[in-house]
Amino acid sequence: MIAIILAGGKSNRMTGRKGEEKALIKIGESGNQKRLIDLVVRSVRESKVDDFIVAISKNTPKTAEYCKLVGYVVVETPGEGYHEDLRYLLLRYPEFVSVACDIPFLRSKHINAIIDAYLSHRVSITGAVPLNIVPNVTPGYTFEHEGKKLVSCGINVVTSSKNSIPFLFDDPLLAINVNTPDDLRIARRMLE
Repeated sequence: MIAIILAGGKSNRMTGRKGEEKALIKIGESGNQKRLIDLVVRSVRESKVDDFIVAISKNTPKTAEYCKLVGYVVVETPGEGYHEDLRYLLLRYPEFVSVACDIPFLRSKHINAIIDAYLSHRVSITGAVPLNIVPNVTPGYTFEHEGKKLVSCGINVVTSSKNSIPFLFDDPLLAINVNTPDDLRIARRMLE
């Protein structure tokens, strides 16, 4: 199983940060800041995935340049949207762990757990956190499953299966995706 780190989005919700690509935003303690993409790559490398690729697009030329500079293998997607890019990637990779580049609290144990869930069920898996345990953030995407409101947390196993099930994480920090300037402030405060 490979991981594909999604870093080709338009970052439309990051208002006020014009020209700055989300994957390259630095976060962490002063003097020890890391780029969002490097935090995700570290967790992916520490997990049980066989390898990883960074999906970039015409929307993220600086991210593409940075990835090539540090030796991350990249694949270019059309950059037309999240679902469109996933469909494009599925044509090349029949199953993979998709990981958003903007999840600063992702850990290898999360990746390993969602892979294990896939190996048990052999269908697409959507990583989620129960909304009632999420800290003071405005979730990017919520959905309901069996009467529970869930927050999609940006880590999934993508397959061509028509079936999909949620996998619930009990880590509220995993629901913090850096999609807006407010999310960035919250993530920075939590890391400091």
